[in-house]
Amino acid sequence: MNDQVWVRMKGEFGKGRLSVFREDVGLTRRGRLDDEWDQEFGRRELRPKEQGKVELKLWRYADDDWMISLTYERDPLPAEEAAEIRQSILDAAVRAGLTVTAQSSA
Repeated sequence: MNDQVWVRMKGEFGKGRLSVFREDVGLTRRGRLDDEWDQEFGRRELRPKEQGKVELKLWRYADDDWMISLTYERDPLPAEEAAEIRQSILDAAVRAGLTVTAQSSA
């Protein structure tokens, strides 16, 4: 898989904010905040494997260290669509009270 967009964020998801963040960027629910072993916290398939898989995933590296990445298998999303997703991630981070610490877009 290749990265098209990724955003690294710092902060803790307060009460209900993880659910709001996932809803804002269209992620399905995964993981439990109280389980220190859970790393993946959301996923959204934008293109199925048969068409050259494209996914958006939310990962936790520590209690307050998060990354969301848009990855593709063969062909990236059109630049305009990827930019819209990136902006929705940035908006959702602000709404959730997270601080964006790094970001990239191809």
